[in-house]
Amino acid sequence: MSLNPLIDEPDPAVVDIGHLLYRSLLKLDANGYPRTDLAASFTVSSDGLVYTVALPPNLAWSNGRPIIPEDIVATDKFALSPQATDPTLSAALRGIAVSAAASSVTFKLPTPRASFAATLTQLPILPLGGLSAPALVAAAAHPTTPMPTSGPYEVRSTDARAILLQPNPHAATRPGISSYELRLYISFGDAAAAFAQGTLNALLATTPGELAQLLAVKGSRAQTLTTSDFVDLMFNERVAALADPVVRQAIGFAIDRSAVVAGALDVHGGVVETGPFTRGLPWVGSPNSRAVSPSIANQMLQRDGWVQGPYGARQKGPTQLAFTLKVPAIDPLPVVAHEVATELAAAGVQVTVETVAPATFLNRSLATADFQLALNIWSPAPDPDVSAFWRSNAVPPQGYNVSGGPVDPFLDSALDMLAQAPNGTLRADAAARVAALIAQDAPAAFLYTPQISMVFRAPTPVAPMPSIGGESARYDDIASWQLR
Repeated sequence: MSLNPLIDEPDPAVVDIGHLLYRSLLKLDANGYPRTDLAASFTVSSDGLVYTVALPPNLAWSNGRPIIPEDIVATDKFALSPQATDPTLSAALRGIAVSAAASSVTFKLPTPRASFAATLTQLPILPLGGLSAPALVAAAAHPTTPMPTSGPYEVRSTDARAILLQPNPHAATRPGISSYELRLYISFGDAAAAFAQGTLNALLATTPGELAQLLAVKGSRAQTLTTSDFVDLMFNERVAALADPVVRQAIGFAIDRSAVVAGALDVHGGVVETGPFTRGLPWVGSPNSRAVSPSIANQMLQRDGWVQGPYGARQKGPTQLAFTLKVPAIDPLPVVAHEVATELAAAGVQVTVETVAPATFLNRSLATADFQLALNIWSPAPDPDVSAFWRSNAVPPQGYNVSGGPVDPFLDSALDMLAQAPNGTLRADAAARVAALIAQDAPAAFLYTPQISMVFRAPTPVAPMPSIGGESARYDDIASWQLR
């Protein structure tokens, strides 16, 4: 294990450890908005093409060497190399010219992209400045000793079972916990058993089932993070009944999201969502908080000519509101799908749930339009640009717009504004426009934003974790943790 988060990205343990060892130029604040981390400040040109990031003086790696602009340039180069294993990050950095000055770094984009600030929150800066190309690859990909760090900790020792961290003597804030040991387990079951036995103080629960198992341990308590993911029910508009926008909108009204969260997720594990923007980005707001009303759904369908049929499903002529709902076998999505089916039955929409293998769900079901209804969890970047999901040209493999609906030039224009708007206020306004147009088109019904939880046993940290972010965000404020 190299402990390099740019080459071990598929291993979530390394990503988490990297969050403790390395800082990025920017980080997400308590509202999910990009702010400075290693950087002292950053500016964006009026045309949105040039990002200039200034570094403060006296930054140092854990070995005392200064952190210099060339480290950032070299890290960017390595993130684009064949050795890097995060294709999403590499794609976001491709085509951007990076140059270093005495105390700043400039990024020149080929086209305006307001999400670039969020991209900088996902690029851990590594101590690679001044190395030749071969030396850079060797040092970053297969270091013989752990690299110097910029985060709150550095590596004291590591083996196949555990990684022991000690405070970084040159960290901006010295952590309150003098050592931190991360133990490595093959499965959640093994880790949960160690937690129950008291040999682990804390463990992450990423599903409601995992959370329930850990909270059953006496003396445990959880702190919850709202992720930037979202779960939606997608409509295939090539299906006759689903080509009717009234049907799609009525289905959205008929689903009681609160019942889904309280039932299928057992309260823990999700926050109700009715629009296209995850609740993990509070700064965007909730511009599409349409009320849920099964009675309105029934009225809409009745007025649209969908009458109650003899076998429970509404119908219009020979066409019935009876669909198959495909869902990947990822906990807790099948349970959510069955809860949605129960909710829709009350509106005269019959749903049969079909569980499919996660490995084939995207390519064989969604990309090929081999579905009627589909339910999935999506993990976008921590930014409100949802063009990859809803722009007309974002069809597979260019994106994830699988609805097959007609081109909407107004929605495309609003998405472009959201993708390019240079500041938060303009982007929030654009997001409201996008949400309104998506509600009108109704290519999907948005259900909830998933949550994850860090479960602690005594002693537990006094300082709370952030309320939003991905798995690694639970370590954002670890320097301020004090055990009690």
